[in-house]
Amino acid sequence: MDEWQKRSEKYDKLQWTYKNELLLNILKKCEITSSSHVCDVGTGTGTLAQFISPYCKKVDAVDISEDMLKIARLKNNKRNICYHLMNAENLDFKSNTFNCIVSRMCFHHVDSPLNAIKECYRVLKSNGKIVICEAVPPPGSFNFYVRMFKLKEKRHVFIPDSLVHLLEQGGFEDIHFVFYNMPRVSIRNWLSNSGLSKQKQDTIFNIWLNSQRYVKEGHNLSVLDNDIFVDWSFLIISGLKK
Repeated sequence: MDEWQKRSEKYDKLQWTYKNELLLNILKKCEITSSSHVCDVGTGTGTLAQFISPYCKKVDAVDISEDMLKIARLKNNKRNICYHLMNAENLDFKSNTFNCIVSRMCFHHVDSPLNAIKECYRVLKSNGKIVICEAVPPPGSFNFYVRMFKLKEKRHVFIPDSLVHLLEQGGFEDIHFVFYNMPRVSIRNWLSNSGLSKQKQDTIFNIWLNSQRYVKEGHNLSVLDNDIFVDWSFLIISGLKK
């Protein structure tokens, strides 16, 4: 069983996946209309695609994991969503296809985020918009995130400046971002539904538990009933193809 097959089985149990307030903030940034053609890059189990679909004409949702897409298709009761097995770095769509591209918690998994950004730019129409949502460390916690995530998975750790630079490198203009703070995220929930071994879960839990004071304060960390609760910061960033 590969990593994404393991993760797909419990993905929808992750606390942040169905947070309506986060989804609404992403939707607001998209500025789509009933005639918009949207691409959801790294759709996972399809939550964002389904949330957006009533507000646009069509959603093409892509993911690299067939196991994730199987769950997305089972959940899909919207006629205007089409799911595709596809790599973000090689989107099998014609250039100038979409009015908007949206991506939530995907780019930190992509081998080359720049290649993926350039693909997004290519398939967007002129004046098309990209909206990316990624969790970012509070100021001063970047090295903690790198050390902690190194034990969890292979991934990129972004800060606001690196995401702005990424969009600029891809050719996007009028780049803007907002923060969304998600309070009291359970570390137990996050770890137990991430497809990790019990040993890895315990190791990462203890890293949080024994983190330095500035990390705890930056996350408003609290311990209750053998669980750790933290505030997570999400960056929602947008850019235009002119």
